[in-house]
Amino acid sequence: MNKKTLQLYFELIFLSFLLSCSPPDNLVLHHHVTGLIETNSYLLYSEQSKEGALFDVGGNIDSLESIIREKGIKLKYIFITHCHPDHVFGVPAIKKRYPEAKICFSREEYEDTRNYAEWENNLDSAFVASVKEDPPLVELMNFDFKLFGKPEIELADNQIYKLGDLEIKTFLSPGHSRGSICFYADGMLLSGDVLFFRSVGRSDLPKSGSKEDIIKSVRRLYNSLSDETKVYPGHGQFTDIGTEKKENKKVSINTINI
Repeated sequence: MNKKTLQLYFELIFLSFLLSCSPPDNLVLHHHVTGLIETNSYLLYSEQSKEGALFDVGGNIDSLESIIREKGIKLKYIFITHCHPDHVFGVPAIKKRYPEAKICFSREEYEDTRNYAEWENNLDSAFVASVKEDPPLVELMNFDFKLFGKPEIELADNQIYKLGDLEIKTFLSPGHSRGSICFYADGMLLSGDVLFFRSVGRSDLPKSGSKEDIIKSVRRLYNSLSDETKVYPGHGQFTDIGTEKKENKKVSINTINI
């Protein structure tokens, strides 16, 4: 081996070493509790590309916006698991501040915003009466869905969206609402109001809820994802798939109690 070939050989070894030491393109997740019904809003971003996505902007999310600014996050998507007002109340303001970010939700949810807007006619009269005694709650329930209109990206089942080289997969998960979407990325499931800590979302909402559908949706998540998958729901504390399979009070891997 001559001197030139030997030099090239060591240069290649050194380059390989540098590449192996490069930081991985990891996803980072932050969360913020917002709004009257304490909705979990999330920021997910790639450490390498600095591309990010927000999930379920239910109100003011100052802490997440601070991270976006400090880290120089390029907000690519505003994902909505479902269009109930407590999950979208803050979307119009966020869209104004980040106009390049695409608002993403399912066709079914867009169709059902008409039902959500007519809540006084569609919900139980006792519930409606209780809401009307609370002006801030009335303001929430009267959210004007025309403020963001149709989805800029229409979500469906089994789609892939990218933040840098990292993938976010969609699961169409009806039951709490017709068009609920859960999102899986890098060992994390953002489950909206489909799967909670030891429970599931309510399935008795008129024109959109279905007990049979939510059972199927939750069982599909159990069967599709590893036990180690961390679950980040739309309300309440975090959990994981393996524990919910065994201990969920509503839908375990073997029993149903809805």
